[in-house]
Amino acid sequence: MKVLIVEDNQLLQSRLTIALKKIDANMIISHAVNCKEALDLFPTFSPDHVVLDISLPDGSGINLLQEFKKKNPAAKVTMFTNFPSDEFRKRCFELGADDFIDKSNMAGLLNVLRQNTLSLYI
Repeated sequence: MKVLIVEDNQLLQSRLTIALKKIDANMIISHAVNCKEALDLFPTFSPDHVVLDISLPDGSGINLLQEFKKKNPAAKVTMFTNFPSDEFRKRCFELGADDFIDKSNMAGLLNVLRQNTLSLYI
């Protein structure tokens, strides 16, 4: 499975990468720290799953969600945010997000990615 992590916090990016490699050592992981990097990387990397922060230094992850789903509707997108308001949650699901998880729930995110990894082998 190929996972794109769009997160500007380098420490969180690193922790996610380590945790994901424990789920599947063969997982291919790429990173972007802002919207521009993510938009440039998405078409060539072609991820199966995107972990996407809402608040990025150069824009909104919600706008990225829209772009990703236009380019590849089959790619799973999990919004991973410090802004778990009902308004953001509703908007993200309307735009095609597959999951919406508060950053305080790292275990929940890892569970979603574990299930997605398993579904590729079934």
